[in-house]
Amino acid sequence: MKFIIRSSDVKISEDLKDYTEKRIAKLEKFLENVDPDLIEILVEFARVVGGQKQGEIFEAHINLKIPGKFFRSEVKNENLFSLIDDAKEELEEEIRKFKTKKETLFRRGARSIKKLYGISPLARFRKNK
Repeated sequence: MKFIIRSSDVKISEDLKDYTEKRIAKLEKFLENVDPDLIEILVEFARVVGGQKQGEIFEAHINLKIPGKFFRSEVKNENLFSLIDDAKEELEEEIRKFKTKKETLFRRGARSIKKLYGISPLARFRKNK
């Protein structure tokens, strides 16, 4: 997996980098069929300006690129570490949805082929022979 971590208006500590890589790397178990060298992850941190009365609000954009598919997560939160957790959950949900959609389409196609080449419901079987 190739990680690229960027930020604007936010200082990223080594702890945050390690935490990000550790949490996002857990998504690899959902991408078993993809070569790990082809997975590219871009994480961007930014500070949201305006709109809030007090405190700081951060946002994270995580792009997960695999051959033939692109997943994106955008999350806003007050804490950088919980921001990563929320983004990971959102990406996990997107990947699950994509995988189940592929499975469902395959099964639907298999059902239609079985229906085409199956035995006619009008055919009757003899009991004694």
